[in-house]
Amino acid sequence: MLAQRLVRIICTHCKRPATPSRELLEESGLDPLLAGRQAFYEGAGCIECGGTGFKGRMAICELLNLSDPIREMILERRPSSEIKKLAHDEGMRFLRESAVDKVLAGATTLREINKVTFVE
Repeated sequence: MLAQRLVRIICTHCKRPATPSRELLEESGLDPLLAGRQAFYEGAGCIECGGTGFKGRMAICELLNLSDPIREMILERRPSSEIKKLAHDEGMRFLRESAVDKVLAGATTLREINKVTFVE
């Protein structure tokens, strides 16, 4: 099963370094000390992006491989938390993890991913 969301891409013409607040990092489920060790970016807004700071969109996604153990858990109506744990143990990358990777790569912002994903 595939889940996907679209997030806006920071405009390359007005992209600039940004320092997220401690509160934003905490509500994003990230270590507040990450601000000093990791580069974050935002779009200032320009004529190319219509003043939004974003131009274009990209997908973030997660893919659940229905392995035999996961199928059995679903048929047994096990709690979704147990199924998620097994899926993660089997190598599944959740939507939120994919989104955070895009932020850390400088492609989008924390505020943008917080609109479409949730901290678990």
